[in-house]
Amino acid sequence: MNSAGVMQRRGFLALVLLGAVLLTVYLVHARLGGGSGRGEAKAAGAVSAAEPSASSSPNGPAYNAGGGDGYGAPAASTPPPAPGSASAGATPVGFKTTSLTGKDISKMGNVVVDSAGWTTYRFDLDTANPPASTCYDACLRSWLPILVDGTPTVIGIDPAKVGAIERPDGGRQATIGGWPLYRFIGDNGPAKWKGQAVNNSWWVVQSTGQRNVSCLPAGAVAPQG
Repeated sequence: MNSAGVMQRRGFLALVLLGAVLLTVYLVHARLGGGSGRGEAKAAGAVSAAEPSASSSPNGPAYNAGGGDGYGAPAASTPPPAPGSASAGATPVGFKTTSLTGKDISKMGNVVVDSAGWTTYRFDLDTANPPASTCYDACLRSWLPILVDGTPTVIGIDPAKVGAIERPDGGRQATIGGWPLYRFIGDNGPAKWKGQAVNNSWWVVQSTGQRNVSCLPAGAVAPQG
């Protein structure tokens, strides 16, 4: 082979080697850079269950009405902390009301509101006989127990249906018909019911203690009984 042919072959091999090196560098960069980008995008768009995003609707359900046991609620097999088991001096979690009022509001119908006018709710995993709450720990980030000192002023509700239970942190949670009462932090004010049918377990409560199953979101199923 003459010298020109040798030089031509060497040049070709050099180009092939350079191409292989460039391809390897590109693949390594794409694998590292691409994976990081996807992870950052996912993290930026994530919303935790404990901090649900607010609905743009002024009234009505804001969150998932599908299966589940409610935000942060323990499984039914997990026993709740014993009443009064919190450390001494701990501040009970919840909203302290001075009154409970049964009233009719537009669209929703009969509801019970606290002294600030917020809609109150009951939770299907709680029990009315005996009255007991299963909402504690992470659940309390979204659902605030309605607390009372002594006997609250009662309007539009049979006083015989109003009671209270002691919570693990020492707070006294109001009950109607045996069902513990809660606020939903997503309501952001009176005359709202964004917590209605959340996880098909949380319901606006009526002055009798029964569920109010009006204004259900798409996908929610009114419970039987």
